Amino acid sequence: MLGRKSASPLPRHGAVGVAAAALSVLLVGCAPSAVATFPDQQSASETRAKPTGAPAAATASVDQQADARRNPLGVAVLDRATGEVAHGRLAQQPMYSASLSKVIVAVELLERHRVTPQDRFALRRALGPSDDEAMNALWDRYGGSSLITAAADRMKLQQTRPPEEPGRWGDTVTSARDIAAVYQYLLAQMPAADRDFVLDALHAAPSRAADGVNQEFGLMAVDAQAVKSGWMCCQKGTVWVHSAGVVDSERRYVVALLSAQPSSVGYGKAIEDLTEASRTAVTRLR
Repeated sequence: MLGRKSASPLPRHGAVGVAAAALSVLLVGCAPSAVATFPDQQSASETRAKPTGAPAAATASVDQQADARRNPLGVAVLDRATGEVAHGRLAQQPMYSASLSKVIVAVELLERHRVTPQDRFALRRALGPSDDEAMNALWDRYGGSSLITAAADRMKLQQTRPPEEPGRWGDTVTSARDIAAVYQYLLAQMPAADRDFVLDALHAAPSRAADGVNQEFGLMAVDAQAVKSGWMCCQKGTVWVHSAGVVDSERRYVVALLSAQPSSVGYGKAIEDLTEASRTAVTRLR
């Protein structure tokens, strides 16, 4: 079973077809990441660094590239050292979350401080290997759509709302702006143990997801540190491909990239475009 994320999942590894072939060529040779060690969060009393303009430069470059490629893409970049936040032109465009909803749910559940060891195992599976069955279990056990409503309220998310069909967590609506805000909440407001639990699970994500898909695209393909990939097709005739997370070991920068292209474009082209956008953003921040 492929879970309740999408009507048409990314082709499994080894499947025949143009999209699978393109994905294989693009992502071949990637290895699983090692577990990260993240420093304690910045104290509120610490003096922020002077603004650099890097987030604005990154979002402007990504927007320009997306326009040239005719790729509707939302981008948001946060510099936690300076407090700068930059939103691209489509940063507040509502999009289906695909597996990015797993990060939203993980933060909400951990903030309730009632998760069991079994829940933590399921969360690791949902965040790292992107296991849809693990997400299904958590979704059903803890109220499904109400998790998204509670998370949006807790983190003051603006575009995030539950799926119209309660069982389809991949149809949760969100935006690049909101996903960046989720990571900011995770890094700045959660207890260190819970924060590191999520970041380490993301950082240790294997190249191959639980369903056999190569998920090392977007920010994961450019050596980012703690990233969640998302993919889904073909709701509303669209292929949704996302990448969001912490891009450096000092956990200074957060980048969220959400894309929506016509399903006729296919996964191969959509992933190529997202990975190029990721490379552009990260280059501007380094």
